[in-house]
Amino acid sequence: MGKVKEWAYDLAEQTIDDTIEKIIKNELSFNKAVKLLKEDKKVNVFFSDDEIEMIVGHELKKEFNYGNASEH
Repeated sequence: MGKVKEWAYDLAEQTIDDTIEKIIKNELSFNKAVKLLKEDKKVNVFFSDDEIEMIVGHELKKEFNYGNASEH
């Protein structure tokens, strides 16, 4: 992967992480967060709708199962 593509991918991942953090802080609902991520061009260029739902669900599951043990 080229440097620009790596940077864009990292930006997409950071956008997902930031959105998950907003769910955890009750600033966004799960459904609204997933909808926003699916509409975000930085994210949907690298991740399909199904992948976005899976990633967010998995990260939230880790957060609720292990608390602060996850990276969020």
